[in-house]
This record gives sequence, structure tokens and C-alpha cells, in this order.
Amino acid sequence: MLNNKMDRVHLLLLLLLFVSAAVATWPNKPHALIQTVIKDPITNLYFTSIDIGTNITVSVSFVIDLSQPYTWLDCFSGYSSSSYTPIDFDSPKCNLHKLTRPLNVPTPDWWVCSGAGEKVKPGCSDHPCGIKPYNPVDNTSRAGSLSEDVMFFYSTPDGLSFRSRFQSPPVTFACVGRRSFEGFPSEAQGLLSLSRNALSLPSQLSSKFALCLPSKTEDSGFGDLFIGGGPYFLPPYHDDASRLFTTVSLITDKASDEYFFEVKSIEIDGKVVPLENSILSKLSTVTPFTALHRSIYERFVKEFKAKAKARKMVEAETVVAPFEVCYRVKKGFKMEDVPVIDLTVGSGGGRWRIYGWNSMVVVKEKGAMCLAFVEGEMMVIGGYQMEDNLVEIDLQLSKLSFTSSLRRHNTSCSRFRPVATDWCLKDNNSCGSVIYC
Repeated sequence: MLNNKMDRVHLLLLLLLFVSAAVATWPNKPHALIQTVIKDPITNLYFTSIDIGTNITVSVSFVIDLSQPYTWLDCFSGYSSSSYTPIDFDSPKCNLHKLTRPLNVPTPDWWVCSGAGEKVKPGCSDHPCGIKPYNPVDNTSRAGSLSEDVMFFYSTPDGLSFRSRFQSPPVTFACVGRRSFEGFPSEAQGLLSLSRNALSLPSQLSSKFALCLPSKTEDSGFGDLFIGGGPYFLPPYHDDASRLFTTVSLITDKASDEYFFEVKSIEIDGKVVPLENSILSKLSTVTPFTALHRSIYERFVKEFKAKAKARKMVEAETVVAPFEVCYRVKKGFKMEDVPVIDLTVGSGGGRWRIYGWNSMVVVKEKGAMCLAFVEGEMMVIGGYQMEDNLVEIDLQLSKLSFTSSLRRHNTSCSRFRPVATDWCLKDNNSCGSVIYC
């Protein structure tokens, strides 16, 4: 019996290593890669573990983020790789990566480097390409430096199972100190950038990625990060889940690396929420709940209350922060009984439909469920509203695709995927038992 959530993650990694001891090189680049995604129940953040470096290879848990320009990690707590390479300020790569606004740092950071010339020690260099990685959780910046190293990923040619383990070409990231992780899950040692920036992980490995954020903890299975495109199989749904996609164009903002799209209208059970103009919205995995600008939020809540009353939902006497509207949980109540929220997005009239599973948060100790929308400076689709929705970003075509809730199709983003062994791959008709992770 596993007593610790990290025990389960470590078991998964050991099983994957066991069934794929041979590492393929990147010239044989796989069609698609897959990473497991875990939801941290304390911070409501999502993270994935990636192996990095050679002689010694370490597993680093990264918080998933859609906004920051580059990946960053703690290079000073057990990370010691022979394939690590610092990027000097005067190197063409530092000049090439001007989107990072590099700083001219003439000497190493002496509190972590014992002396100049330590080229092989991660985070140390005679003349590093200095940058200031930003922590979007606690809104602080720390000193760091650009570096490179190889990473290891598992292929998924069928969109269902883990297959061969691949070593990537050198991936650019930033080295930071442990002080950079305020507000992160205790396991986290870095931040994984999935933004539009040329230094994000998808930009360096592929032009397309997809997220399936889990709504449950890892005891009920893992979510998925796909890099490279589909197919996407999410049992027990039998078809490729990309057939459920609604696709809209992303809006490019040269001043930001985030993913913006247009919301034309908002409806609640068919009733239009009055808007003066269309809304610029963005996706965020570090914002827990969808935020609406105060001018829209008040109208939205008013219409939701009216529709909830028509469905005989009874407001609770007390509310639970950070929410402003809560309802009693009655016996026999189902999430299908909650008013349906429709976001009309893009110019084609596509709809992102939000059902009760993604619009209400159940607070068991209070016997209540609360409307999972909050007041903010602009419209931000938060992680809770993305859970159990397959969301794909195509960087090359600048397109956003989404499924709406997979629960409507009797599936979700939490599962234990099969790990296909080498002997099984050679002869599909002779497969015996299958390992699930």
C-alpha cells in the first residue's frame, strides 16, 4: 500500500524505466510525447516530473504554466549533470534569445558558486547570460542564468500508452535558487513553460501540445501533457478525443507570451449576460478559478442566481472564501442540475460549454457548493474550468482547440495508462499482461 503520493510517482517512473531501458536518440524523433500530470490538492496547481541530465540524471517536478517565457529549475539541490552547458552572455545563443532580456553578469553568483571557472557546475559560469525568472504564484522575480541540458520523454505513437524513452536535444532553461518556489507544491523544483515564447518547451520540441488537467488526486489516476499532437485516447471513450474539438483562432499580443482568445458572448441556460463588447480572455493553469472583470462579474452573478433559482437551487446562509455565491447540497443533487454556462468564442460561433463539474466547487465540510468564478482585472479561464477538458494549442497555426467537459462522454482526465513492453510491441497478438501507470 502506498502511503505517500510521491511513492506513487516514483513507482510510475520505475515502471517506465523498467519497460524501456534502452533510450532512443532524437534523430528518431517520435510523433508525440506524453507526460503525466498531477493536481496538488493544497495549492490547486498542476505539475509533471521530467528526467533531466546525464551522469547523473535527476527527476524534476515542474509546475505547469502557460505564461512564462522559459522553463526554470533549481540547479543547486542535487542536480549535477555531465551534459549541462551554461550559456555565456557573449555567446550567440544569449544574443539570439533577446526575448529573455539578458543581463550582463560579469561574475558568478558567489553564494552558490565557490569560485569562477566552474563551467561544469549547474548554475555557475564565468560570465553567465543573466535573467530574472518570474514566479507567477507569489509575483516575485529572482536572479537566474540561461543554461542547456538534455531531457527524457516517453513516446505515445497511439495516443494511449507509454512507449520508448527518448533523449531530447539540449533544451534551454534557466537556473535559479531554491528561494524561487514560494507558493509551489512541496515537491516542485521548477516551472515548466508551455507559453508562445520561442524558449518554451513546446517551441523547442514541437509546434503543438495538449493538456488534460485532472480534477482528482493521483490516487485516481494521472492527467496528461501531450507534446507533438494526437491522436488522444481517453478511455473509456473509444474514439480519438480530438473529434470533440471546437477550434478558434488565438489573438497574438506582442507584449505577452500568453494565449488570448475572444469571447463574443456569455449565456447561462440560454439567457445572454449583457456585454458592451466582446471580451479578451486568456488561459491560465496557475489561476485556480475563472476570473471576470468586475463590470461583467456582477451581471454574471445576477443571471446565474436567477437561473439557479429557476432550477430550485437554494442559496446557503454562509459563503466560503474566495467565492461570493454558495448553495446548499441537497440529497440526490447532481451536477447536471446546475445551470449551463456557454462562452461563445472566436468568429465562428464555437461554444465552450461549462457544466456543473467545472462551475461549482463542493465544500463538503460546509455542506455547500460554490460558484467557482471570482472577480478580477480581466477574464481569465482558470485551471478548475480546464479540468477534465482536453485543450490543445497549435503554435504554428495559432489555434486553440477544446472539448468542453469530457464527463459528458463518460470519461475524464484521470487515468492509469498502459505501459507497452518491448516484447508486446513486436507482436501485438502475443501480448500478455499489461502494466498500467
